[in-house]
Amino acid sequence: MSHSPWSAYGWLVAVAALTVGCGHLGRRGEAASAGVGQGSAGPTAGPWSQPGVAWGWVGPAPQAPGPAPLPWLQAPAPAPWPSARETQVARAVVFARAQLGKPYCWGGTGPSCFDCSGLTYAAWRWAGDPIPRTSELQQAELTNVALGLAQPGDVVWRPGHVGLYVGDGWVIHSPRTGEVVKAEPLGKYDRALRPF
Repeated sequence: MSHSPWSAYGWLVAVAALTVGCGHLGRRGEAASAGVGQGSAGPTAGPWSQPGVAWGWVGPAPQAPGPAPLPWLQAPAPAPWPSARETQVARAVVFARAQLGKPYCWGGTGPSCFDCSGLTYAAWRWAGDPIPRTSELQQAELTNVALGLAQPGDVVWRPGHVGLYVGDGWVIHSPRTGEVVKAEPLGKYDRALRPF
């Protein structure tokens, strides 16, 4: 059973309303002039100290509770859990970002160096959904998508080269011998290849 901060706040408001409302209690048809709110000695004085008296509200109705609850008292709406595919995409993107600065090496699939398709292959293998190893097989076997519809996690392709689209118009790739894994703009690619 879960307890939300809102129900605790509601309980506190109810107690506060009863406490404030006690000044309005008195015998039916009689003003609460001898009440606690009017300087009496407390619950032993006034109409409530007489046994057998009918009780009821004789004053104005209780006021609505004060200002809205503080934001930290309200439980936020729970965020939906990411799908398995969203989790895999996030893992592939995080993997690619972690390789920035590592050197290019022909045929490399990590962990110390990568070629272009070795980086995309290793990212998706680490995400739990291996894709083909070479750029030719990735281009042939993954689903072709227009570049304008690229989503994070997509492999992006241009003749002879691939990289991993990480969002916001950026691709992480391993360019060529003598260079390191780095980011470049998406516009340098021709199409996206969706691994799922």
